[in-house]
Amino acid sequence: MQGFSSSFLIFFQQIALGGLFAISVTPFHELERAFYKSTGGVLFIIALLGLWGKSGIYWESISQVFTWGIAAEISFHVAFVVTFACYMTSLWTDWQRFRARSFSASIITGLIGLILTARGFHSASVFSLESVIYPASFFLSSLLLGSVTVGMLIGHWYLIDTGQSLDPFVRIYKFFVVALLLQAACFVLVLPVLYFHGSPQIDAGFARLWTNHATLWALRVLVGQIAPLILSGMIWRTLKIPHTMAATGLFYMALLGVFVGEILGRQILALTSLPL
Repeated sequence: MQGFSSSFLIFFQQIALGGLFAISVTPFHELERAFYKSTGGVLFIIALLGLWGKSGIYWESISQVFTWGIAAEISFHVAFVVTFACYMTSLWTDWQRFRARSFSASIITGLIGLILTARGFHSASVFSLESVIYPASFFLSSLLLGSVTVGMLIGHWYLIDTGQSLDPFVRIYKFFVVALLLQAACFVLVLPVLYFHGSPQIDAGFARLWTNHATLWALRVLVGQIAPLILSGMIWRTLKIPHTMAATGLFYMALLGVFVGEILGRQILALTSLPL
């Protein structure tokens, strides 16, 4: 079982990676490059903080027991930050091919790094149910965190550029809603499968969850799933007016709910080893 620090620090990695996925759905030709500089800058700082926070954990892991799995996780995490830095550098140049390749490389390395990170939270074999569900759960959380963050940031851009087409904002909004619904579907459909067909470690985790942390799980669903889903309907109504300032304020509230829900999920992960 991993401690809370290890569980929580994934939060930064997920925001940065999910944010890049959210940026990828925007129409690059419709938004000024300044938007990508500012939004990418925020995400890059978050990614850098995540790597800095995990550096001590990585060093401790290497010092105690060196494995190729740990080495691969560290390598791809570092590669993610480096390629992200290359993408940020490209935004101040006209090297379009370098920008496209560094952006793609940062998504690929970040995704592989997240999959390898998920591997450290269960002890089942590579060809097991956990080897699919844990990375999938981590990835869906990443998409949700990244989409709500970019949604809030793009809303601020509309406060600056009032004549901007609403299409980019709507695309990010739809991406956020899809990520939210996919995570809800994962909880409803996949976790029962894990409950009935998981390893003994999973069975022990569910026993601890229902016995000692049922209230924590209920808060996680209420704050991190139900509340943002209600807010998403309100955001859509404001975008139809359209009133981008109100939509941005609602995205703030949705971001707060998603962030608190995901932090509660990291606490559950640390206490039970369940990817909730």
